[in-house]
Amino acid sequence: MQSPHAPVRPDWLARVQEPILDPARSIVDAHHHLWERPGQRYLAEDYLADVTGGHRVVASVYIQCRSMLSVDDAEPVQTLGEVEYANGVAAHSASGLMGDLRMCAAIVGGANLLLGDDVAPVLELMRHRAGNRFRGIRNTTAWHADQRLVSNPKPAPPGLLQVPAFRRGAAHLARHGLSLDVWAYHTQLDEVVELAKAFPELIIVVDHLGGPLGAGPYAGRRDEVFVHWASMLVRLARYPNIRMKLGGLGMRVAGFDLDAQLDPPGSSELAQLWRPYLMHAIETFGVERCMFESNFPVDKGMFSYLVLWNAFKRVVFDFTDDQKDRLFSGTAGEVYLGEGN
Repeated sequence: MQSPHAPVRPDWLARVQEPILDPARSIVDAHHHLWERPGQRYLAEDYLADVTGGHRVVASVYIQCRSMLSVDDAEPVQTLGEVEYANGVAAHSASGLMGDLRMCAAIVGGANLLLGDDVAPVLELMRHRAGNRFRGIRNTTAWHADQRLVSNPKPAPPGLLQVPAFRRGAAHLARHGLSLDVWAYHTQLDEVVELAKAFPELIIVVDHLGGPLGAGPYAGRRDEVFVHWASMLVRLARYPNIRMKLGGLGMRVAGFDLDAQLDPPGSSELAQLWRPYLMHAIETFGVERCMFESNFPVDKGMFSYLVLWNAFKRVVFDFTDDQKDRLFSGTAGEVYLGEGN
């Protein structure tokens, strides 16, 4: 199917240049992808070019995107190829050839939790392929009956988190010391609440601010959506095993349509647009449970990497250094890199 994401236009992005804000601040990018798809290529050298634009990104977390699937394996172990690929990138980076950056320092793979108990050997194989860099599994729950709200090349079925087989599979993540990333829309966050309640020992990372929608049937209803979304975050925050990723608002389903502008947005514009979402999430979960993410290259069709991190820095400008460190690196380091445990 056609990509649901905005195409990247380097010449358009280059129209906005800014000085780096707070350039010494260490960043662990909690969410990015690498892929090679028809008409789309974003591999290690492309991410490196974005990362080395001035911000001090010291490590990154690779998140599954059904990339580099092994043609020598059948389902359900095709996704081992993706984990193995990301681990190879990590090994290359660990040699120092990418400077201070440790790309793919943590790897969140893709395993079909609908396998139930049969997912256990798949998890073991992933750990074997990537060692301690393998830190978790991502599940794409994002589903809506309106076909205009598609954010994945392979959309999820409805009600996935409630399926008994899925829950049996999820139970194995905690047993293996792995986390679960969940990408769901704000209309599905009640399912995430129930999952967190059922598995208090499982660290659940909610991707992309919990998916506040602004496209399709939600276009022009931003205030109404915000109220619903904000109330759901309050419910989620009651469960101490939930973490929140701050970002992902450059996807088409968010409805900001920044790619339609004559010039790309600068960081001041992004900070103004996003401040209500980011601040509500931070105030609700606390800095100890929040982490910034780039969601590149998905969001790159809307703004540059440099501008994105400047926008985040603008939003939390008045925070203490300790609070900033937690948001930009500490929480991601704790969840994915085993730091501070």
